[in-house]
Amino acid sequence: MTMTTLDKLTPIDQKPSASERVAERLIGLISSGNIAPGDKLPSENELSKALQVSRPVVREALRGLAMMGIVASRQGGGCYVTDLKPQRLMAPLSFALSLNDYNIESLFRARQVIDTGIAAEAARYATDEQIASLSELVDAGYKLIDDPVGFRVMDAQFHELIAVAANNDFLEKVSGSLYSLAIEQRRKASAKPGVLEVSAADHAAICAAIAGRDPEAAREAMSVHVENIRRTTLAVMDEA
Repeated sequence: MTMTTLDKLTPIDQKPSASERVAERLIGLISSGNIAPGDKLPSENELSKALQVSRPVVREALRGLAMMGIVASRQGGGCYVTDLKPQRLMAPLSFALSLNDYNIESLFRARQVIDTGIAAEAARYATDEQIASLSELVDAGYKLIDDPVGFRVMDAQFHELIAVAANNDFLEKVSGSLYSLAIEQRRKASAKPGVLEVSAADHAAICAAIAGRDPEAAREAMSVHVENIRRTTLAVMDEA
């Protein structure tokens, strides 16, 4: 007799955390390959019987998996495993970060870890075309020192391109999420005299290290840049 997906499930004790355990069990089946991206999950009723929990417990578990981007409902009924692309799976992180209060120092500590690591990876994996584009953005930055709005648009492109050059979808998404935080304070800081000159020079140093295929130099150059951003951001917040 052929074993089905439901045969691989074992009953779950009915407890307050049952929905979380249902979700964990389903994630286990997905990660093991027993349920693949695009597959339709068994119905709530079938899952309820297989796991020996109530349908509301199963429904709550599926709702949690949907919020995580792991499953989604389709027109016509049924719950399906998504494509599980990193961009989809990381979306809840960005949403949670935007909703919750955070400490500005913690944000920049996180950027020191993530952004410097991404710069180092970019020095390893950036293509010649990506390095050429970074160099063009550096040149544009020097021309935009008196144009804070234009510089900020360029700055977003600069950091996004480094994240793409790191060749890691998860790091790219995390970096983008962190970059979007405290943007209002950085907008105000960019209007302060001398701030954009420093950022332009920082960008040049980062680009040179990546072009030189020197991960440690890229890491150090990005570390200096993040620290300069932290310092000017805090200065604006202190004024407020």
